[in-house]
Amino acid sequence: MTPESIGIVSGVLMLLSFPLNFYVIYTRLEEAEDYLKFSTFVVTFKYRFGVGPLGGKLKRLFAIALVILMPRIFQWRYLVLVEDVKRIPRSLKLWIVVPYLLTLLSMAGMALSWFLTN
Repeated sequence: MTPESIGIVSGVLMLLSFPLNFYVIYTRLEEAEDYLKFSTFVVTFKYRFGVGPLGGKLKRLFAIALVILMPRIFQWRYLVLVEDVKRIPRSLKLWIVVPYLLTLLSMAGMALSWFLTN
């Protein structure tokens, strides 16, 4: 696979992940934040980025995805309780984490293709 094709596939994946991100932002984000309402990290993110374009919802979605993926690291810093993360239903975890990973994968693919072409 050539670097150009990696970049094109990553760009298409990025374009397809945006509607999924917006769907999750407007349908699942508040529910996930309700499960983590005692987490310092999530509450701080909600109030810090509550204003702005889209209300900072994309940043909040990615912050919750990081908490779901690495709860022990956040607990080690006293920012999240692992018990709160474990209470989140599996389907909601997938709805939060999959768009984040798709966006991250597409950005990594575009960066890789850029490094390979230079």
